[in-house]
Amino acid sequence: MILLAIAQSSDSYAYGWTELAAHSTWPGAWAIFAALLMAAAYSAALRFRGREEKRAPIGFFALGLAVWVVALSGPLEGLALDRLYSAYILQQILLVLVVCPLLLAGLQGWMLRPLLSWPPVRHGFAMLTRPGVAFFVFVAVFSVIHVPVVCNLVCQVHHFYHTVRISLFLAGLLLWWPLLSPLSEFPRLSQPMQALYLLAVMLAMSAVAAPITFAESVLYHFYIGDPHPLGLSALVDQEIGGLLMWVVQGLILTTIASVIFVRWLSGAPPGLEVRAAGSSQSRQ
Repeated sequence: MILLAIAQSSDSYAYGWTELAAHSTWPGAWAIFAALLMAAAYSAALRFRGREEKRAPIGFFALGLAVWVVALSGPLEGLALDRLYSAYILQQILLVLVVCPLLLAGLQGWMLRPLLSWPPVRHGFAMLTRPGVAFFVFVAVFSVIHVPVVCNLVCQVHHFYHTVRISLFLAGLLLWWPLLSPLSEFPRLSQPMQALYLLAVMLAMSAVAAPITFAESVLYHFYIGDPHPLGLSALVDQEIGGLLMWVVQGLILTTIASVIFVRWLSGAPPGLEVRAAGSSQSRQ
């Protein structure tokens, strides 16, 4: 009821905290702190292992953390908090389509097995990472956070604002697991199924993006009111954001799916998949 009362209010104070955050010394400092924690955990795991690891997975993980920081802090975060919807959608694209796959590509099976040693955790993880379940969870999260009523509620409350990013991040990791699983006991999809899986994700994202792109009014209260940082009207900004979500995400997913499918037709080895599976099996 409290959240509903806030959402129904047209007073600008409901969004006052975003103005302070947008013009702070470094917007999104929390993302840097989170990246440092993830880097510390990854480094501790490597040190505990006590053996030299291949540079490629470490490089993927480091690049994923770097893109995480760029996407969720600094100028881009400042623009998103300053009511630029297209900046928020760009953050979303980087988070789901760049950060999540890079972090998963950087993980190695032996890092995760101790966490899955307890049978209830292992069984729950096995259920969540099934392709159908992972797809459903991601599509559900992606759809819900773009429902105007939900967004209008969440964005007005400081403590709930970042739950959107965290939820999307966790759902993105699940989304990419069937394609980049580092555990041989939780195998990846075959290459043709990977391509179909990504095309299904693209269609689901397009179904969410199309109504936003063609909306004749501003759907999200957060972006109404103050002048936008790039001088765009709220409706034009929303259209750009919808196009980014629809066209850019669609092109990225379609390109990846096409590459996977062509490699399968040509009989080329799946590259990273073979090396990752081989390295995990050799360390068992």
